[in-house]
Amino acid sequence: MNPRATRACSHAIAPALSVSRAAQRIVEALRRSPGLSKEEIAERAFVGVATLSGGGYLKTLKEAGLIHVSGWARNASGGFTTPLYSAGASADCDRPQVTAQNRAAPGMQRLLEAIRQAGPLDYREAAALAGLSPNTVKNAGYLDMLVTQGKLHVSGWRRARKGPMRAVYALGPGETAPKPAPLSGAEKSRSHRWRRAAVAGASSLAMQMRMAAGSRPRIPG
Repeated sequence: MNPRATRACSHAIAPALSVSRAAQRIVEALRRSPGLSKEEIAERAFVGVATLSGGGYLKTLKEAGLIHVSGWARNASGGFTTPLYSAGASADCDRPQVTAQNRAAPGMQRLLEAIRQAGPLDYREAAALAGLSPNTVKNAGYLDMLVTQGKLHVSGWRRARKGPMRAVYALGPGETAPKPAPLSGAEKSRSHRWRRAAVAGASSLAMQMRMAAGSRPRIPG
């Protein structure tokens, strides 16, 4: 997952203003490397993170038009929570909202990798390979969001013995396979009779094999 910002604003030239040496180092660090987080600023400007926040440097420099928020970085859960700063007097970039188009949860990446290695898969198969709960995958809508982003597509459908049909997901963009019509009452009855006959046939065959094995003549040693 790329932790960098997904948006950037234009960078204006900072106006002249008498500031402390620490503040000057902050502005210079941002001129050299736009789009830094608070922790990165502290490291490059040789200012403690606690001092940077507690001392109000960022707020003061923003109010003076020396720096601005030029983007946002994602956290471990995929949300945009970390402001990134650049030098200049441009307007702050608004914090992006997490949508189906830009969602990037860790579970989504694990599902994508599972389907890349073993697809096409339905949601239960993908969840098992990704080490996730099937209910989590289904309720969070991870696979649907990956389809919206064009990273997966529905390549087919499978009829489950119980419950609704399951979509089968394949890697990459593609046309969505049409969902088959539900079985009619007559088709369901026919399918049920076929399964019962198959089970009965398997049981009968197993019985015949056991009887045959028990009636074999013994060969003298």
